[in-house]
Amino acid sequence: MNGSGAVLAVTWWCHTIKAPWSWTPRVYLGVWLLVATLAVSYGLALRRRRREVGLTPHDRRAVIWFSAGLGVFWLASDWPIATLGGAYLLSVHVVIYILYTFGAAPLLLLGTPRWMAERILARTRTAGLTGLLTTPWIAGLQINLVLMLTHLPPVVDTLRSNQAGSFLLDAAWMVSAVWAWLPVASPRTEDRIHSPIFTCAYLFLAFQVFPMLPGSMITFATLPVYRVYELAPRIGTWTAVNDQQLAGALMAIGCTPVVWALIGVIFIRASEDHTEHDVWDTSVDPPRLVRRASSEPSTDDASATVDLRTGVVDGGG
Repeated sequence: MNGSGAVLAVTWWCHTIKAPWSWTPRVYLGVWLLVATLAVSYGLALRRRRREVGLTPHDRRAVIWFSAGLGVFWLASDWPIATLGGAYLLSVHVVIYILYTFGAAPLLLLGTPRWMAERILARTRTAGLTGLLTTPWIAGLQINLVLMLTHLPPVVDTLRSNQAGSFLLDAAWMVSAVWAWLPVASPRTEDRIHSPIFTCAYLFLAFQVFPMLPGSMITFATLPVYRVYELAPRIGTWTAVNDQQLAGALMAIGCTPVVWALIGVIFIRASEDHTEHDVWDTSVDPPRLVRRASSEPSTDDASATVDLRTGVVDGGG
């Protein structure tokens, strides 16, 4: 019971409810237990690592990323966002998907050090599957299949009506999101796409282009698509169709700022990397732009260079 005398509702996971919306908090024990389990397991793994070999600066930065990812997951899975998205508003349902896919999943991957990932793979005996799981076209295809399948009206209406179904829906989103980010943010760098151009193309196709299809279909539907949200208690004057149109727009373009910001960062870093190694060779006429073959800076004439126009390696003197 809270200070106003209202009784706190305690359930395992969010699901549809028929009661009018109120700001009385709801407790989802499954969410709290899952977050606590992940946090404790992560902390124990770090403690063991510190005792064995010590923690590197990268490990300490990873703690920040993991904490942020776990925080985003908790925010999206608990009251009030989970309650609104699970029982009242389709638009908040889509917000939860966006938070999982573009917040929690990549941050949790960035917060997982390589040694921790390899230990998980060894214990689960799934190291042999990493080549398949990190194949870009497979990872990109599966997240969009999950997106479309989990937004079919019969699926949403069935799963959102009970706690087990809502948990399954959220779990499918999280697993598919982590899988989809592996080619970009895997703790094992050899599993990532190494070409900046291909990385940008993957981000654009997997996270931007295909979600526009179901998003557009939902946006331009003239009648409510999902019965569970059509019959949900209304919040203010917001109709089911208004809510559905906003949800479709969020699904279609809600990820745009994140995707294009990442693409911009990748291009800037790639440009800076090229600039650091590109120099003008003024010993020839006309001067030519060349790239040092070595990643280490050199001040003598014997450093090897690559002619950017021809690709020919010049070993110098």
